[in-house]
Amino acid sequence: MRRDEHGPNPLDRKGDLGGLASENCAAVCQSDARRAKIGVFAVDVKTATDVGQVRQNNEDALWVTSRCLVVCDGMGGHLAGEVASEVAVNAIQSFPFTGVNPEEEVLAAIRQAQESILDASAKNQEYHGMGSTITLAWVSDPDREGNCTLTVGHVGDSRCYIFSDGALEQMTRDHSVVGELLRSGTITAAEARNHPKKHMLTQALGAEEIEIDLITKDLLPGTLVMLCTDGLTDLVDDALIEERLKQGFDSGNLAQELVDLANASGGVDNVTVIVAKV
Repeated sequence: MRRDEHGPNPLDRKGDLGGLASENCAAVCQSDARRAKIGVFAVDVKTATDVGQVRQNNEDALWVTSRCLVVCDGMGGHLAGEVASEVAVNAIQSFPFTGVNPEEEVLAAIRQAQESILDASAKNQEYHGMGSTITLAWVSDPDREGNCTLTVGHVGDSRCYIFSDGALEQMTRDHSVVGELLRSGTITAAEARNHPKKHMLTQALGAEEIEIDLITKDLLPGTLVMLCTDGLTDLVDDALIEERLKQGFDSGNLAQELVDLANASGGVDNVTVIVAKV
C-alpha cells in the first residue's frame, strides 16, 4: 500500500490557528492552511502547521482541547487527502469524551474516525480509497502530586513523543514497511531515510481493516508531549528535535520552531506539530 498525492491509492503519499483550549474544552481545528500560523493555548499547548516548500495543498489536520490532542495526515488523489484528514478530525471532535475510561474512549473515537472515512469514501467516487494517519493523545487530569496519565491511540506513521528529564522518547511505532524493517534490524536508521519504500504504509484509516495501537504512560509534571506528522520526522532527526525541546517550553513556540526546521531542510511535505506541557 502506497500513498500517492495524485493517484487513486491513499496509502502512499508522499493556518490560521488561534483561540483558547480552556478548561471548558473550547478547541481549535486546523485542516487546510496555506501557510503556517501559530496557535498558543491557555493550557500550555503550542501548535504549528505548514504546507511546506513543495506541496500545493495542506493535507494535514490537527485538533486540540484541554485534554485531547490529535494529528492526522491525509492521503489520496486530487483533494481526497485533505478531505480524509478533515473527516477524521471532525469525527474525533464530535466524540463524547468523558475521561472516565480513556483507553476505551480513545479506541472508540478512532474507530468512529475510521467509519466516517469509509462512509465518506463510499458516498463519493472522487474520495474512493482516501485515507489518513491518526495519532490521538488524551492527557488525564493530574492527581494530587501533579502526575498525569497519557493515553495514545495510533494508526499510520504520524508520531507521539514525550520529552522528560532532558530525554526524548518515541511512544508510537510507525505502521510502515520501513518501520517494520527497522524493528527487525534489516536496515539501519540511516538507510531508512532514503529507502525506496519510505512512504509505504502498512496501516491507515480508510483501509478495510485496521489494528489500533494503544499506549499508556504515567507522566511527571513538566513533561512535554509532542505529536507530529512525518513532514517533520522525515527531515529532522530525533537528536535535533531533542536539542530544540531542551530550550524549554517557555522559550517560544517550539512547534513553530520545529516546523521551521523541516522547511529549512527542504520542506518536501506538509508538516504539523503539537507540543503540550503537562
